[in-house]
Amino acid sequence: MDPISGLTLKTMKTGYYVDYDLKTWQVLSTNRYDWGEGDLTHEWQLESHDDTLFLELEPDDEDYWSISRKRPFQSLDARVRKVITESDDAPDTITFEGKKFFLDETGGALFYKDDAPGREVFKWDYVDDSGKFYLTIEQWGETDYEISIGQKAEEYQFSSILPNA
Repeated sequence: MDPISGLTLKTMKTGYYVDYDLKTWQVLSTNRYDWGEGDLTHEWQLESHDDTLFLELEPDDEDYWSISRKRPFQSLDARVRKVITESDDAPDTITFEGKKFFLDETGGALFYKDDAPGREVFKWDYVDDSGKFYLTIEQWGETDYEISIGQKAEEYQFSSILPNA
């Protein structure tokens, strides 16, 4: 039996390799967000020689794929950071790098990195007018915040999935 037949993005594991955007990426971790009642979002942390990105799958009636990159929380406007840190809530709109984002959904989940125990996280998800670009703010504990900027992705953009032999 061919060990590489039938490999898909959904079945990638830590250590696998995949080609995307003219680079080869290695899967550093396979993560999931458990929103409760069987609602899961899957995430793969990918690393190339000079970049790190996160591939996310949100299954619904159809699969929704996106890619994102982490950015420093300090890169958000100081007024926005102040609202978030002082009120534990985020504004309905955020302008970031000249693009306006609108609050789309919020929620808390348990985050599982590989097989480690779950950590609580709260997320604010924003989308731009086109529906193609995303901004996410994550709160880990009382004062630890992260943001990521992303965009829609399609499964066909990824190829040559290989296990780490």
